[in-house]
Amino acid sequence: MKNVELTGERTPYLNVDSSQIREALIQGNKQPAFLLGTADWKVQLQETTERPEFSLYWQQIAETARVAVQEPLPPLTYSIFRQFAETGARKGYEDVYFERRARLVALGIQAAVAADSDEERAYLAALEDALWDICGEYTWCLTAHLPAEGDPVSEVDLFAAETAETLAELLYMYEDVLDRRVAERIRIEVRQRVLEPVFIQKKPFFWRQADHNWSAVCAGGSGMAALLLMDDADELAAAIEQVCASLESFLSGYGADGGCAEGLGYWVYGFGYYTYFAEMLRERTNGGLDLLASAHPRTIAGFPERIHLSQGVYVNFSDSGEREVLPTGLLHRLMERTGSRVLPYDAVPGLLSDPVRRWAHVLRNGLWTAGEEAQAEELTTQVKEHSPSNSNVNAFNELGWWICRTERSGANQNETETEYEHEYEHEKRSIACGFAIKGGHNGEPHNHNDLGQFILHAGGDNILCDLGAGMYTQAYFQAGREQIINISSGGHNVPVINGMMQGSGSEYRARTNMQRTDELGLEVELDLTEAYPDAGLARYTRYAQWICPPAEDTATLKLTDRFIWDGEEKHFEERLISRFKPVIVDKGMVYWYGAQAVLQLSYDPEQLEVSMYSTDHVDHDGHPFTFYTTCLTHRNAPSAELETHCRLKFEMRAVEPDLQ
Repeated sequence: MKNVELTGERTPYLNVDSSQIREALIQGNKQPAFLLGTADWKVQLQETTERPEFSLYWQQIAETARVAVQEPLPPLTYSIFRQFAETGARKGYEDVYFERRARLVALGIQAAVAADSDEERAYLAALEDALWDICGEYTWCLTAHLPAEGDPVSEVDLFAAETAETLAELLYMYEDVLDRRVAERIRIEVRQRVLEPVFIQKKPFFWRQADHNWSAVCAGGSGMAALLLMDDADELAAAIEQVCASLESFLSGYGADGGCAEGLGYWVYGFGYYTYFAEMLRERTNGGLDLLASAHPRTIAGFPERIHLSQGVYVNFSDSGEREVLPTGLLHRLMERTGSRVLPYDAVPGLLSDPVRRWAHVLRNGLWTAGEEAQAEELTTQVKEHSPSNSNVNAFNELGWWICRTERSGANQNETETEYEHEYEHEKRSIACGFAIKGGHNGEPHNHNDLGQFILHAGGDNILCDLGAGMYTQAYFQAGREQIINISSGGHNVPVINGMMQGSGSEYRARTNMQRTDELGLEVELDLTEAYPDAGLARYTRYAQWICPPAEDTATLKLTDRFIWDGEEKHFEERLISRFKPVIVDKGMVYWYGAQAVLQLSYDPEQLEVSMYSTDHVDHDGHPFTFYTTCLTHRNAPSAELETHCRLKFEMRAVEPDLQ
């Protein structure tokens, strides 16, 4: 998308124009308590120390702050800075970078609730040291984001924008107690490193017109710093116009269905920073500019609820994890503002729940997470009226995701509805079953080559799963990245056809032949011929029928792959990925046992030969795990037939623990 220039015409998504921005800033609060909509942020933080759901939150804050008082920040040495350029490794530098941010965040929060004046002085002294140290960093960018040439100080990536916002907010909160020289240095460094290059020099950063998380985070973070530190009215108005232009580009990356092609983790990141900026701007302008008021962002706000399967497990196509930690402050604010639903949670996320220790999430978790009474009131008065979907079937037709979730049990049901439609109280243990399938194209942001990919979920486990994001390295974002198993179609629940994998790029796409949804499930047929252009196919379609009647004890997926051949080679291998080891007990049968459910696959052993292998791997955060690939290989007998059908039947049911 081309960069949107704000003129006299209102933008299509934000519904704002240049004159409206300037007028709203003039009429708004000149010296507001607009940081987070409250002048009593210290009181609010103090009150959360007594709430049980904040136990982990305060434990991790206190422990990290204690270390920060006792030790200097770990240094960002040249030896770890150079690793990315020389080896492509990111982890060494980023581990230190994010530990430095974690200590800054912890000090900034803990100082607000210090037990006495001596403790407060200790935290503030350590906070000043941390602020001074971070102001002196060679660059606020990650090494992976720096260009080969140019001034690293004035380069603005995601983390430079985040750092500017963090320092500006800490200055806003503590300026009356910070040493004058520390405060002045924050103003100078934020202006030189971020505000000048972004808003004054207007450097042509690629993210200005990006239709993914970069535009929201970079523009939103820079914009919040501008709202807090820019005093000149004309300068500020021009800056906010630029931010809104980038946010318009960001919103263009979401279709009318509100789906995030990058996955849930990047919804949290991109739409989170969109929301944080929107709320600060709303406070600054006394409600004159409300970027959450229009229909499009309100639809986007409902994305997490619509892809939730059960027990905090989500559909995780693209670079996302199946168990993402969602900032409760963000969710509660969106519930309050848009009516989107806050899914049940046991605890407010701790500082260490976010691998990169983001200040914006942590502070707003502390200030925006509603108490039980307020949450209950919001749920009853707003969510039922405004939630984008109360259905168990969610179709993202533009994105090309189809998801169905239903509660089931082997026992008779008591007709007592609970919080989900089709959920019931059961005489015996119930489980949620879910199915998701993906179309789209292979040129999406944070793309995986995964056209036709599907997930089968039962009882809190994605039994047939998506590996999600791999560990980020230089190779992960370079040409040839499709060799990485997380990205390759060979690491997904899709076939290898005549030895060919799916290709990378938007020309490799799925076409939707049909879709149907009802209270019993869904049907989807995708034409995937263009995903395998060199595989000797005249046509390839995948038909999925998910049948999940609420009153039955078994959920069923019938999957049919139809190959129409255009050559002599007529070979395919179906692949099924799971973190659970398959059990091959009979010809024609494979079982996977999850924590609460069993998945049974039935196939034709005369057509397909089954095998399995394991792979030791690491996840996005470097934690080791093992996954298992089940291969169903076509017995490529000589045939004059031009068409082959591969029919697979999956059945899921709850099992008692002693039967597994």
